[in-house]
Order: sequence, then C-alpha cells, then structure tokens
Amino acid sequence: TRTFVPPEIAGESPYFLGVNRNKKSIALDLRAEAGLAVALDLVRGADILVQNFSDGAADRLGLSWDAVRAINPRLIYCTISGWGSGSALAGQPGFDSVFQAESGFASLTGDPDRLPMRTGTPIIDITASMNATIAILAALAVRDRLGIGQHVEVALYDTAVTLLAYFGMNYLASGKDYVRQGNTAPVATPIGMFACGDGKAIYVSCGTQRSWEQLAAGVLARPEWLTDPRFATHQARNRNQKELMALIGEVFTTAPRDHWMERVHREKVPAGAVRSVAETFASAVAGERRLATRLDHPSGEPVPNIASPFRFSETPVAAPVAAPRLDADRLHVLTDILGYDAARIATLDAGGAFGGRQL
Repeated sequence: TRTFVPPEIAGESPYFLGVNRNKKSIALDLRAEAGLAVALDLVRGADILVQNFSDGAADRLGLSWDAVRAINPRLIYCTISGWGSGSALAGQPGFDSVFQAESGFASLTGDPDRLPMRTGTPIIDITASMNATIAILAALAVRDRLGIGQHVEVALYDTAVTLLAYFGMNYLASGKDYVRQGNTAPVATPIGMFACGDGKAIYVSCGTQRSWEQLAAGVLARPEWLTDPRFATHQARNRNQKELMALIGEVFTTAPRDHWMERVHREKVPAGAVRSVAETFASAVAGERRLATRLDHPSGEPVPNIASPFRFSETPVAAPVAAPRLDADRLHVLTDILGYDAARIATLDAGGAFGGRQL
C-alpha cells in the first residue's frame, strides 16, 4: 500500500500513511536463510505475530504456527485470511469487494431495481482488522490466566457474513431473503435522504412516533399530517411510504439545507446533513473533536492524520508517530531490540537477509 493510490504525500500514499502509524520498519528477505533467522529471533521475544500471507505462504517461508510456537510457546499467532483455513476456496485470491459480494453484504445496499452496490469504504478489511485485535486481546487474557499462547484466525469471509447482522438473523428466522430498500427502511417511515432547495441533501431517520411528530409539525410545518389517517400511525406511514416520502421531499426543496438543519437541531429530530469528505473535515464538529491533525514525518514534510476515536479519562491517547520509511528502523531493531553487533549484521547482510537493500 506504500504507493497504492495517488496523491503522494512525501512519496507515499495517504492509504499507507493512514494505516501504518506507530510502527517500526525492517525489510527482511524471508526466502534467504539469514532473513528467516532474523525473523525467528524477533519471534522469540515477541508477544504477538500477525500474518496476512496468501494461503500456505507462511508455512513455505518457515513461519508456520508449528514452527514459531516451538521457539515461543507463549506467542499469540494471528492469521488474517481471505476464505479461512480449510475452506475449499482457501487458495483463491480475494479482496474486500469480493467478500462483500460473496457474503451477501453487497446485496443489502442500493436500490431494489438496480444491481447491488459495495460500500465506498473497505468495510470488510477494516472490520476484519478490528476483529483480529479483539481476538488477540482475548488470547492475551487467556495467556495471563493459563500461561499458554495460541493460534487465532480471522477470515474476511467470516467477517463479512457476521456483518449481515440482523439481516442474516432475520433470514435464518424466517427463511425470507432481504430486499434492499435504497435509502429507506422497511421497519419505519420516514427514513431516507432528501434533496434540499440548494441541491444539497439531508438524511432523516424518524423511527419513533415522537420523532415523526417533531418532524412533521416542528420542522416541516405540516401539523395536519399528524391527523391524516394515511400518516397518523407507524403502520399507516409504512403502508403509504412512497406517498409520504414524496410529500416530504417536496417540502425540503423549498429551502436550503442550512435552513432545515437549524430546524432539525432545534426540534431534536434525528437528521444529518449529507456531507462530502471535504465538508466533513471543514465542519464545526470535526474541528471541535480535533479529528484532523498533522504528524512529523521522516521526509521533513508534515503529513495529515486522522485522530484516534478513543478518549480515555485517566490515560490519554499518546500522539501517534507517522508511518516509517521502508527499512528505516533496521539498525534500531537489530541492535537495540535483538542485540546484534556490527559483525553479525554484516554477516547477515552478506547472507541476503535484507535483500541487498542499502541503508
């Protein structure tokens, strides 16, 4: 991902910089005996090893679970795979969008009369990494109690299926497949996106009778809808969803989005401005939450950063360190962590441990 997509920042991709903070970098050629020896020395003193190689690659390189637990039985060894070990598709390549498609996840998104749509953000990749973090922390807790390491696995396919959540549970309970609803919802009305008079959009999510009353009377100034038999009750609004959504849409086009946002905030209606990424980072809330920061970078050019969403009362989150340059921490890892001397490092270099890379 280092050069994955433009634009470049200090010669590296924003994607790489965003997901590789707080790391040290050493580049090893694991196909060389000398490179594997360094990796195994790191394993001896490690708490956790995470590998995302293609199926069987770790075994071929000498970093299988059996190989590493022989030298560090307390190690937590995490495999993040595509299809899961033992699956008939284990050897097949796959990326986030493939698993959105295969799992049924993509079928939940989009309009019912058009093809399904994947999410814009790689949600399966991101959630799989979160699942792996949870699994690793659980394994560490077990190790604290029992003194043993173990192999944990998180598959992207499994992650995608679990993200079906209540849609999956509804199918298992009823045998009926879900029909995607676009921006509306089958359980409540009005829920959806509406164009405003300035061409910008607002999303309204009125799942309760109270929020509906606040929207109709307080925001849209249509109190007569509250006694209209077509819209007075939850069930009636669902039956007449298309008609009601069209009427609401007509009202929203009569004024700009800021006008409506002032009203929904005043009436405490669950609604939000549909913002672009640029609008989000320019918003007051993002500024108040200090979500956009900058980090020092080895190039000398500060790089942008999205702040951690965690907030701790007693142990504040430390300022992150920017993603390192490739192999930037070789000497630190070899000398300060592994205790190698210059002669040993030279021997490893001559043996191809670092793939011929010069510092």
